[in-house]
Amino acid sequence: MKNLKRASAWMLLCVCIAGCAKKTTENDAPLTADQTTAKNQLEVQMKAAAQTAQTYHQMDSAALLSKLMEQSKAQRESFNSPAYRELRTRTNVDSNTLVALVKQNDNAAGLLPLLLLRKLDNKSYLGVPADIRAKILTDALENSKFFNTWGLPGFYLEDASYAMLEAGKSAVPALRRMLSNTRPAPLFGSQEAMLSDEYKYRVCDYALFFLRKIDGQDTFQLPTALPDRDSLIKQMPAK
Repeated sequence: MKNLKRASAWMLLCVCIAGCAKKTTENDAPLTADQTTAKNQLEVQMKAAAQTAQTYHQMDSAALLSKLMEQSKAQRESFNSPAYRELRTRTNVDSNTLVALVKQNDNAAGLLPLLLLRKLDNKSYLGVPADIRAKILTDALENSKFFNTWGLPGFYLEDASYAMLEAGKSAVPALRRMLSNTRPAPLFGSQEAMLSDEYKYRVCDYALFFLRKIDGQDTFQLPTALPDRDSLIKQMPAK
């Protein structure tokens, strides 16, 4: 599911375009109007994506970090941030600069530089005090509009979820407060949206999941039934 969304995205687009470019029936029928429209739309999207990637590739690191902060403040997922994707490929990104950005943006705005630091220099990432990392991560979780940044517990986790677990006990107070937050936690994407709609995950369910994992319950799985999750939330200690 996650791999289809990222690693295979270009492949899928290419296959679709190639399929549309060919005659579409055994008797060599021409493309229908709908197929032609779909083919043209896919080609436009691929050209735009390629142009964006090229534009970001030509930027220096300072310009990319500025774009990274813009996209982080806009709550872009790492896989939807052109700046993040480009910076991840570079070996000359200054870790001290990333650490400074993280410390200067100790709320949801600091999420992408924190995750980038985790990828490029794990030692420097772990050197950031856990309470700062926890503040960024819990603020980002609580204010997420879509939850693809975190993954779907029980199916797959994203880097931000692993970072939350690494923050450990420092994240517990904020996560406990979120146990009363019943706001829906939707995901976008075909399979992701379908599953999040089916299980009706909420902010409090993510908080429950992280709290149980941080507490050392490595095999914990979120119940699929909402009443069962509510029951577990009620059993959580107040402090």
